[in-house]
Amino acid sequence: MHALDRAALRSQRQVYITFGLGNTYAMEIKQVREIIDFSDAITRPPGMPAFMRGMLNLRQQMISVIDLRSLYQMPPLDDAAHAKILIIERGEDRYGLIVDAVENIMTVNDNRRFTAPKMMRNPSAHGDPRSEMEEVIDIDGEGDQHKTLSVFECERLLQRLAREMPALAA
Repeated sequence: MHALDRAALRSQRQVYITFGLGNTYAMEIKQVREIIDFSDAITRPPGMPAFMRGMLNLRQQMISVIDLRSLYQMPPLDDAAHAKILIIERGEDRYGLIVDAVENIMTVNDNRRFTAPKMMRNPSAHGDPRSEMEEVIDIDGEGDQHKTLSVFECERLLQRLAREMPALAA
């Protein structure tokens, strides 16, 4: 196989991180700067909406921490022992997304990524993060190992936050 052919095959694969938030979701790993353990060292300034857990000082950089369970009107996590914060960057801004747990890192062929069925993308289902996710990944496996994961898009989340917190849009 020629080097060009191998490069073309490689470009058709993406690396995803899977995480729990009630269900299992996937996010392209290139959207995540780093993953840290959940910490109680989050400062909560007054006047923030409930889904904004607060600010976290991570190596001299302030991170806005977003509680995804609260944002999607899900019940709080009973046990935060495995909770993680996914750090994402957009320009100079950094956000921390609290998830139940980080589960896996996987490489998936692009031909396994599909547009989500419209019924999954019901915009009135505010308590279900899938309402904002437009794509799914079909993971092959035997029996119980076959999964369909919704693909979490950080840009859509930030657009939603901008609608709910106009200061973020500035």
